[in-house]
Amino acid sequence: MSRVACHPLFLAVLATGFTVVAAAAPREATEAEPVTTVSRSYSLGLSFATQWREAGIGTNLETEELLKGIRDGLGGKALTAEDRARASAFLKATFEDLGKRNAVEAQEFLAKNAKAPGVVTTASGLEYIELNAGDPASTSPQPADKVLVNYRGTLIDGTEFDSSYARNKPTALRADQVIPGWREALGLMHRGSKLRIFVPPALAYGASPPPAIPPNAVLIFEIELISVNPAPTG
Repeated sequence: MSRVACHPLFLAVLATGFTVVAAAAPREATEAEPVTTVSRSYSLGLSFATQWREAGIGTNLETEELLKGIRDGLGGKALTAEDRARASAFLKATFEDLGKRNAVEAQEFLAKNAKAPGVVTTASGLEYIELNAGDPASTSPQPADKVLVNYRGTLIDGTEFDSSYARNKPTALRADQVIPGWREALGLMHRGSKLRIFVPPALAYGASPPPAIPPNAVLIFEIELISVNPAPTG
């Protein structure tokens, strides 16, 4: 997609700093699980630390100094230009390193996936499985056409980052205003078609993704083409 609605709680590691994207409403506490300042603080810290670790940051941090910085910041200590520069340089290097690791992982995943039963690989490197052929007599979407689709997007570990199904509402969009992998996939579809596509980083967001997607990630989408509204002619 050209723009991804980011619903899960996600901490993006960006060259310029941290961006927290909050989302789905938290599970309500039961009487046996009262929410206190202590439990709330611990959960927030655990959420941040887990995402830092998964992004490859944790191994390059001194925990005590990190905690000291958090205490000082919450206590009102001013952030200096030197502090900001150090943090930005560290995050930028970490983000780039994560992108390199993900690029290798993407190549390995796609090479293995291409050999799976039913998988078709196009000249661009897009891989797909046809789940439903749809109406072969109908016209495939052209670039300027508007389409109505249902879709679900996940990472290779199964993490769902976007879904029209979750919103209980199909999405309308122009066929040429999506990522290259989607544009190619829509051109292969007819009304009623359903594909599962495996989008290489080069056909998705590459090294500069939106917050809920890691750099150089393979994206997996299930796309159902509901209808096509041809662009006006003339």
